[in-house]
Amino acid sequence: MAAVMIDRKTDRVTEQRQRSGLFASLKQVLKAQGIRYKDLAEKMNTSEPTIKRLFAEQDCKLSRLMEVCEVLGISFTELVDLATNQPISPTALSLETEQTLASRPGLMSFFMLLISEFDVESIIEYNQLSKQDGYLYLRELEKLQLIRLRQDDSYYFLVNRPILWRLDGPLHSTLVKVNQGFIKEAISQNKNDRYPFYSASRLLSPNSIKQLNQDVDNLYQSFQKQAALDQMFYPREELLPYKLVSTLGPFDLVKYFKVPVF
Repeated sequence: MAAVMIDRKTDRVTEQRQRSGLFASLKQVLKAQGIRYKDLAEKMNTSEPTIKRLFAEQDCKLSRLMEVCEVLGISFTELVDLATNQPISPTALSLETEQTLASRPGLMSFFMLLISEFDVESIIEYNQLSKQDGYLYLRELEKLQLIRLRQDDSYYFLVNRPILWRLDGPLHSTLVKVNQGFIKEAISQNKNDRYPFYSASRLLSPNSIKQLNQDVDNLYQSFQKQAALDQMFYPREELLPYKLVSTLGPFDLVKYFKVPVF
């Protein structure tokens, strides 16, 4: 019985991820066609608040989604193709929101796990929290307008993922600590050839750097797109957290390699 309940819960999470991608694509279509929620409501013979609620909660039957597609003049298959191929646009939070998260490490950690597709029950279990703790964290995230709680205490995100953090913002020290720790582990794991790790410094022209910057950006987009696809079509228990760190910039060799008096 317990296994059946877990399977049903996993199916719901997977379906929610799929719907999120579809609704994100629908918003793109609306924007491209210059159609407002008010216009869509008129075309579907319903109210504007109903359409806003539909896009906010992303909770509807397939027939309703297909109805929206028909009104917009696209097929459901075209919508799915758009959802699986759309470029990933990270969300930048307000400076005030980042400051709040920086001042409350526990809330920041809870939010990071949440946007990394950990369900609330798992976060509670891993951190030995109570259900009340989990609910209170969700309420705080709702106050920051990062999520919205439903009447049954489930939630949906009010921000698109992934999140684009300010590297020089309030969370600078946290990001430095996390990435330093991750790179240290990556170098250690590379000793056993488990995962790739490359570090190099060479002399390059401005034109070459421009092209390489584009290559790095393409790699980032590929990483995000593959993650989005996997999260749409694989159950959560078959996915593992992976992190990509990439950068390209001037390297002051003299600064890092001091030569003392012999």
